[in-house]
Amino acid sequence: MKEKNITKNQLINKLVKLNQRIAELEKSVVEYQQVEESLRESEEKFRILVEMATDAIFLETTEGRILECNTAGAKLFDYTKKDMIGLTIADLVPEEFAKILPKVITEKETTHGIFVPRINKKKDGTLFPTEIATKIVNIREKPRLIVYVRDITERKKAEKKLKKARKMFANLFASSPEAALYHDKDGIIININPHFTKLFGYTLKKIRGRNIDEGMIYPSDKIKEGKRLTQKVLDGFLKYETIRKKEDGTLFPVIISASPVMIDKKPQGTVVLYRDITERKQSEKLNAVLYNISRAANSDISLDQLYPLIHKELGAIIDTTNFHIALLDQKENRICFKYFFDEIDKISITLKYNNFGSLSAYVIKTGQPLLVNRKQIDKMITQGKIMESHLGTFTDKTIWLGVPLRVEDKVIGTMAVLNYTNSHLYSQKDIKIMEFVSEQIATAIQRKQMEEEMEKLAHFDSLTGACNRGYGLSLLKREFKFARRRKTPSLLAYVDIDNFKDINDAFGHVEGDQILKEVVILLKSTLREIDIICRMGGDEFLLIFPDSSLKDLSIIKERFNENLIKLNQIINKPYKIGFSMGISCYDPDNPQPMDELIRIADNRMYKEKKKKLKRKK
Repeated sequence: MKEKNITKNQLINKLVKLNQRIAELEKSVVEYQQVEESLRESEEKFRILVEMATDAIFLETTEGRILECNTAGAKLFDYTKKDMIGLTIADLVPEEFAKILPKVITEKETTHGIFVPRINKKKDGTLFPTEIATKIVNIREKPRLIVYVRDITERKKAEKKLKKARKMFANLFASSPEAALYHDKDGIIININPHFTKLFGYTLKKIRGRNIDEGMIYPSDKIKEGKRLTQKVLDGFLKYETIRKKEDGTLFPVIISASPVMIDKKPQGTVVLYRDITERKQSEKLNAVLYNISRAANSDISLDQLYPLIHKELGAIIDTTNFHIALLDQKENRICFKYFFDEIDKISITLKYNNFGSLSAYVIKTGQPLLVNRKQIDKMITQGKIMESHLGTFTDKTIWLGVPLRVEDKVIGTMAVLNYTNSHLYSQKDIKIMEFVSEQIATAIQRKQMEEEMEKLAHFDSLTGACNRGYGLSLLKREFKFARRRKTPSLLAYVDIDNFKDINDAFGHVEGDQILKEVVILLKSTLREIDIICRMGGDEFLLIFPDSSLKDLSIIKERFNENLIKLNQIINKPYKIGFSMGISCYDPDNPQPMDELIRIADNRMYKEKKKKLKRKK
C-alpha cells in the first residue's frame, strides 16, 4: 500500500515537472516566435535599407555567385534584379581579371569592409572603374559574402581633371614669367619657381619648409607688414606695392599679387607672385626728374639757380656726390665750368678748349659719352688724348662718367659725375640714364641762356652792360617803393663823362665806345652789388644807391676818385677820363617824387660841369 502511495506522489511530481516543462516550452516557443518575428522584421528592414542604398550591394556565396542584389546593383550593371541572380563575379569583370578570381575571392575575404579598386563590366561589355568592399557573415549558419560595389567613374573623371589641373598649375607655376611662391595657410613655404630663384637668389632647397614671415625676403622695417599681408590674403585676392629683399641683402621694389588656394571654400594655402618694378620705378623717377627740370626751365629762375636744381634732381636717379656742368664758349674758345661740386677738388672756372686736355674737353671733342676708371685714365694720358696737368685728383678707385650736352646735332657742353672710392659705382646702365636726361638738360640750359640773352638785350645796354634807360628807371621806381615801405633813404647820382664829345671827335667813335666801357667797369668796381648802374643815353649814367644817405657821399666820391686815378694810369692815353656828378637823396621823412629827384641830380651835375669849364678857362 505504501509503495502505491509513493508512486502516486512521484507521479504527481512528475506531472508537475512535466507541466512546468510544458510551460517553459510554451514560453520558449513564444520567445522563439518573437525572435523569429524580430529577425524577419530586421531582415525586412535590412532589405529595405539595402534597396534604398545608392551603392550596389550583393549577397554572394563564398565562391562568388550572386544570391541577392539591390536595385542599384542591377542598374549599375544594366541587368534586371532577376537576371543578376545566379551570375558570378566572372560575369561582371573583364576576361583577364576572371582568370585570377580564386585569388581575388581570397583577397576579398580579407578586406574586412575596406574598399579596393576594381574594373567591372556591364551587360554590354562596357568596362568601368569601381571600388568594392567585402565582408564575410554567417546567415542561417552559412558563410556568405556581402559585397558593396561603388561606381567611381565620375570620381575618376574628376581625379583626371584634377590631375590635369594640377599638372597645368605646376606648369604655369614653373613657367610663370613672374617669381612665384606657394605656402600653406600657416605660411610654410612649399614650392617656388625658377623665376623666384632668379629674382631673390634662394633655391627651393634653401627655402622649403621655412615660414614666409621669418623675414628672409622682408627688409627689417617690412616684417610686420609681411605678416599682416600673409593673413589678409586668406580673405581674398590681394595686390600690393612694397619693398622686398634678395638673399644678398639687396632691396628692390615689387608688386605682390597673392591669392588664396580654396578647397571646400576654406583657404588651404596661398600663391604669391612677385614682379620686380625696379625699371618702372627708375622710369618714374626719370620722368619726374625730366618734368621737374623742364618745369624749372620754364619758370622765372635764373640759369645759376637752375644748375643746383639739376644737380639735386639728377641725384634721385644716380650718385651725384661729385658733379659738374661745363659749357663750351665758342666765341672765347674756352670751356666754362658753370657748376662744380666736388668733395676734394676746387676747379678753375675756365679751361682752354683748344688744348683738349681735360676729360670734359675730350667728351666735347668726340661728342660721345665716356666711362673711365683710373687705369683707363692713365692709358688716355699715355696716348696723348688728355693731359695730366688738366686733370684734378684721381685715386686708384676713381671712376668718371661724362656725357655730351647736345641740342640737336650741336654739342654745347658736358655733364659729368665722379666717385673717388668705388670704381664699380657706374655702369653702362648709368650711361644710358645720363644720356637720356642730358638732352633735356641741354635744352633747359639753352632755353635759359636764350632767355637771359633776351633779357639782357631787353634790359641792358648792349655796349656797356649797364641797365638801359627803361629798365633802370623801372628798378629805381621799385627801389623807391621799398624805401617808402622800409622808411630808409636812398641816394641818386647823375654822372656825365667830361669832354666826351671832344675825345670822340679827336680819336673816333671806337675810342669813345671803349671809354664808355671802361667807365662802366670803373663804376661796377666802385659800387656795391645792390647798387644799380643805368645808362640814360650818350655818356650820361644814373647811379642808384639803396639804403644810403648823404653821410655816405664822401666815401662814395673818395672811391670814385681813387679808381679814376688808377684807370687813367692803366689806359695811359693822351687824354684823361673824368666825369661830373650830381647827387640827390630820397628822404623818407620828406619824400619827393622820383622824377623830381632825377631832375635835382641832373641839375647839380650840370652845375659841377660848368664850374669845371670856368676853372679851365
